[in-house]
Amino acid sequence: MTTVPVATVRHSRSKRWLSRFVALFALLALIGAVVYVVVKIPGSGTGSSQSQGSTHAHARRPPPYWTVRPGDTLTEIAHATGVSVGQIEAYNPNLDPQILVPGERLNLWQHPPRPRPKPLGPRFWTVKPGESFGSIAAATKISITTLFQLNPNLKPATLQPGDRVRLRR
Repeated sequence: MTTVPVATVRHSRSKRWLSRFVALFALLALIGAVVYVVVKIPGSGTGSSQSQGSTHAHARRPPPYWTVRPGDTLTEIAHATGVSVGQIEAYNPNLDPQILVPGERLNLWQHPPRPRPKPLGPRFWTVKPGESFGSIAAATKISITTLFQLNPNLKPATLQPGDRVRLRR
């Protein structure tokens, strides 16, 4: 029987361990490179077309509004515009997602402009039989002085049914 020195046995075991470690490291590096190529390079693999499509949807800005067509759903609109359903609902707080009316306009990325406040009440009052400046002022809650200022051509004594009294500018 031949005896091998202990130092030689330890040296061969450490070489095997080191070679296994290097092989494992090389395998992991190869797997990482393949994953990088599949994910990052356009047109190389199944994952790239999906990520490329979503990149284009986020890169372009959708139109400010979407006009609902018959049969549209929020999911279809979100897919076509690249805006999520949650964002569409946030930009359209009075929207009922179950009832989309054809012709309805949905905001996609901006809040709707604030409507101009309309003055309360009508602009003119058509005089009916038996009415006077006093009764018109009481009905509209406008002072008689303001009515006189807005209607310099009308005289209270000659007020006739069918005359138009200006209530505001």
